[in-house]
Amino acid sequence: MAKRLSLDDKLAAVRLLRDRDPSPELTAELKTAIDDRPNLIVAAAAAIAGDQGLLELAPALASALDRFLVDPLKTDKLCRAKLAVIQALDKLEHGAPDVFLKAARHVQLEPVWGGSEDTAAPLRAAALLALARIDVDGLLTILVDALVDPQKDVRIAAAQALGYHGSESAGLILRLKARLGDREPEVFSECLSGLLACAPKENFPLLSGYLDVDDTPVREAAILALGRSRLPDAFAVLSAFWNRQPPAALRETVLLAMVMLRLPAATEFLVELVATGPEAASLAALSALKFHSHDSRLRQRIAEVIQQRNTPTLRARFEKDFHNP
Repeated sequence: MAKRLSLDDKLAAVRLLRDRDPSPELTAELKTAIDDRPNLIVAAAAAIAGDQGLLELAPALASALDRFLVDPLKTDKLCRAKLAVIQALDKLEHGAPDVFLKAARHVQLEPVWGGSEDTAAPLRAAALLALARIDVDGLLTILVDALVDPQKDVRIAAAQALGYHGSESAGLILRLKARLGDREPEVFSECLSGLLACAPKENFPLLSGYLDVDDTPVREAAILALGRSRLPDAFAVLSAFWNRQPPAALRETVLLAMVMLRLPAATEFLVELVATGPEAASLAALSALKFHSHDSRLRQRIAEVIQQRNTPTLRARFEKDFHNP
């Protein structure tokens, strides 16, 4: 009688399938894994199915979600399989909303020391983004409810989904949420980014105004939203804010936002700051520019600036952050 494979052996065998080229045999083996009981096996197979673009496995993936919604505390702790299934179906651009609606509503309270914890927040977040892709009927109602979800990840996903929707109604929901605020700066920042995605001209003054409030987390959120926007007007606002000598707590955030803009003018601003700014500001600008360290031409230009300036601390930082990839 053949020895029964352990869970670790089965998991290792499924992971080896990632290196295989698409074929009917691969599809059949992945379907067998997706139909299996252990959630880790299903999660591994689902990830491969999504990455390989195996559309024919969508029905098996949807069935797997239904299985793991039954007695989920026993069958799928931490929602590992359910999350992998939803992510795979989204990669496959699965168009049937029912599976995503089920996931978007799922709450899974698992016992932890002193109480319980909802482990389904990443699942709900992934499902919301999939529903935004489909633009399902009633989407805005779903996203309004998600904006008040107790879990930060879900509120962030709701704000992102509203930004993807891009309609006037979505923008108004985000504007109201921004006005009301959120206890988590990341949520607030995503709301601001969504506003710029929906209607940049109308919402830019609101966003810029947050740079002047007496609330450091709110200002940071607005700065990062401006950086994510990649709008030329955002560079003008950020550079003017820098020239007003912002508080020390905000300086690195401003320079990071400059890098996020990915605009030639912003890169030029940072290089000039390395060349001529006070040492602390030059070091901060150099640290921000490391996100462009893969750009050989820019790296060479910065090297020339560092050589001309001949400051030991700048040279050491450059050697640390800009070594050849």
